[in-house]
Amino acid sequence: MPGPMPYLLDKSAYFEIIEDLLADPARRIAILQQLRTGVALADLAGFDSANLGADGKTPDKRKEHLYEHWFGMSDATGSWQKQPGVFPTGFWSSYQGDPEAVLRTAMIRAIEVSLGLPPAFPGDPFAEQTDIERRWPVDVYWICQGPWFQCWVLWRQSDTTDEGHVTVLITTPAAEGFPLESKITRPIDPHDPPYQAPEYAIGPLPDARHNRHGMWVIGHEDHERRVVCSTEPSIGGDIKWPRVEWRAIDPDVVVCVSPAEWEGGVLHDGRPYVHP
Repeated sequence: MPGPMPYLLDKSAYFEIIEDLLADPARRIAILQQLRTGVALADLAGFDSANLGADGKTPDKRKEHLYEHWFGMSDATGSWQKQPGVFPTGFWSSYQGDPEAVLRTAMIRAIEVSLGLPPAFPGDPFAEQTDIERRWPVDVYWICQGPWFQCWVLWRQSDTTDEGHVTVLITTPAAEGFPLESKITRPIDPHDPPYQAPEYAIGPLPDARHNRHGMWVIGHEDHERRVVCSTEPSIGGDIKWPRVEWRAIDPDVVVCVSPAEWEGGVLHDGRPYVHP
C-alpha cells in the first residue's frame, strides 16, 4: 500500500488501481468470489500493474510490504502466515489484531452493496451477472493515526435515480517510521520538480472541478504541537495528566491543497490497472 503518508487522508496509486479493477462489474463479481474463497488479498490488488513502476518495487516486493507491514505476517516457513501472538501487528504502533480479516470482510461487504447483493454465507451459491441489481462505483480511502485497524463501508443512493456510490474507509493506527506531518502545503521549488507536477497544487487550479478524480485537503496550513502540564487540581480533586494540544500557527488563514499522488493524493485522470 502507499508508503509515506504525511497527510491524515490517503488514496494514492495503489488504491486507484484497486478502484479501477472494481470498475468493471464482471471483474468485480470475480474478485468477490475470490475474496469469499480466501484468495490472498495481495493477489487481487493489482500489484502487477504495468504503470506502478514509479515506486521502484517489483510486484513481489509490493506483496511483501502488504503481508509483513500491513498484516503482520511472516514467511519463516516458506509461505506467509499470520502471527496472532506477536505485538505489535505489522508496523502498526501499539496495535494487535487481524487487519487481513478486517480488510477482506470490508471489501466483501462493499462489493456486495455496490452490486445490490445480499451478504453471502458459507455454502451459498456464487453470484452471477443476472444477480446484479446495480453497478455503483467503489472508492477506497485510508485514514491513519487512529487507535486501531478498522474499516467502514459507506454508501449513498441518489434521491432521484437508482445511481449511487460506495466508499470504503480504512482507518489504521500510526505506522512506525511514517510520521504524520501537520503542515499541509509543500514548497514550490524550481530545483525540486515533483512539487510543480500537475498532480499537486496549492490552491487547486480554476478548472480542477472538471477533473475526473479529485482529492483536496482544506484547513490551516500548519499547527504547533504543545505538551501542556499543570499542577492545578481539577474540580474533582483529580490529578491533571499532561495533554497534547495542536494550535493553528496562523488561525486567520485557511488553504485548500491537492496532495500529490506520491503523498496519498490522486492523479487527475486516475490510475487505471494496466495489464503487465
